[in-house]
Amino acid sequence: MKLQKRDLIATCLVAVAAVVYATWAMGAMPSSLDTVRVSGAIVLALGFAASATAVVPTFGQLMHGNRAYLALTSILGVVALVAGVQMLVGSSGAALTAVMVAMLALWLISTVHHSQLAKNRPVQSTADQPRADRSRVSV
Repeated sequence: MKLQKRDLIATCLVAVAAVVYATWAMGAMPSSLDTVRVSGAIVLALGFAASATAVVPTFGQLMHGNRAYLALTSILGVVALVAGVQMLVGSSGAALTAVMVAMLALWLISTVHHSQLAKNRPVQSTADQPRADRSRVSV
């Protein structure tokens, strides 16, 4: 499966979040970062960045996209939001785990979805692509 640029960026961000989470879970974080809130805030920030990069489509795509995909990713997004709030407010390690699981699920679902869309998209030749409107070019 060849990843699009946006999915490749999201993959890197989620991988870094997974490393941060695993390092926290093993108790190997540096002492200044070794709290649920700090590690969780890093994971959340990376998750938001990954989502902005690949998971969240444009509004037009959102309104005309696959409803099952939209419903599933919305539910997972709400789970991640609720768990993130609980993690930050209650300093809950279980909530941090829920955030990480939701993030991994969102990443996997969106990457596979984008891959399927790219595979099913017809290839457009350069002759079919619209040309720039040259009548408006001033000399």
